[in-house]
Amino acid sequence: MRYCVQPATAKDVAMLALAMEDEDAGDVEFDRNGEQKALDHLLNAFLSSTEVWAAHNREGQPCALWGVGPTSQDFEVGRFWLLTCEEVETSPHDLATLSIIVLPEMLASYTRLESIVDAQNLRAVSLLQGLGFTVEPAVFHQASDRPCHRVWIEADAAMLAKTRPALLN
Repeated sequence: MRYCVQPATAKDVAMLALAMEDEDAGDVEFDRNGEQKALDHLLNAFLSSTEVWAAHNREGQPCALWGVGPTSQDFEVGRFWLLTCEEVETSPHDLATLSIIVLPEMLASYTRLESIVDAQNLRAVSLLQGLGFTVEPAVFHQASDRPCHRVWIEADAAMLAKTRPALLN
């Protein structure tokens, strides 16, 4: 399938959120009245990011979002996130190819990208390893109450530098 990758808009975030299952859009939260706010996590990620990229399918629908924002401890390190709909998630080659286009853009702004990935999300761990991310052994992550991997990649990652030009020719 063909995709168009460009900077994301708030509309892209809303449209992808509608296409996703609630549990895929982030942690369930509640407001002061006890009302569920399942998509606030996604909105907060979008608003706190310095860059957000969207892949659109032929119909113009967003099917993947990549975002990055500075960590609170080190502004040269970007906290990376990725959300997809089933269309792209079930096609690992497409997702890897699209990621190879987006990640160098993010690494031009940050010397390292890092994230925390649920150890049970084997597809995400495999994708990130294939892209050249270092995947640390899983440890208990208190915020998610699950075992998670810390993953990271440096700006000079050889895998991304070699692969991207071949895709653009």
